Amino acid sequence: MARYLDKRKYYKIVFLSGSLWNIAIAVIFTLLTLFALPLAATLFELATPPSLVFIYAFLALVFAIGIGLYTVSVDIDKNHGVVQMCAVEKYLVFIVFLIFFIMGDYNVGLFLPVVVDLIYGVLFTEFLLNYKKL
Repeated sequence: MARYLDKRKYYKIVFLSGSLWNIAIAVIFTLLTLFALPLAATLFELATPPSLVFIYAFLALVFAIGIGLYTVSVDIDKNHGVVQMCAVEKYLVFIVFLIFFIMGDYNVGLFLPVVVDLIYGVLFTEFLLNYKKL
């Protein structure tokens, strides 16, 4: 009788939850910028940019990464390149947001979701280091 979560099932849950996280963040922030940009700017203490093209491009990539993580959750034996890309993306996004947070460009409310990204980066790295042991 298995008392602990099977490793395969655990990793599938990690990638599926990571997928849902990315998709949710992309949808929420897209809706915020579409329908409540002044509120979002005030809430996160951000200056409103003259164009939203880079924000929407970034959110499109966040959404696409969510789709990639979903493909990994369907078959964790394949698509390890997607996992590598996602781990690197999570670390780089964290570093960029950390730098701008330290510089005071926005408040902790916008930084907290990026901490979740860092956690996913660590989980993806752990998978890459241990997946052959399944």
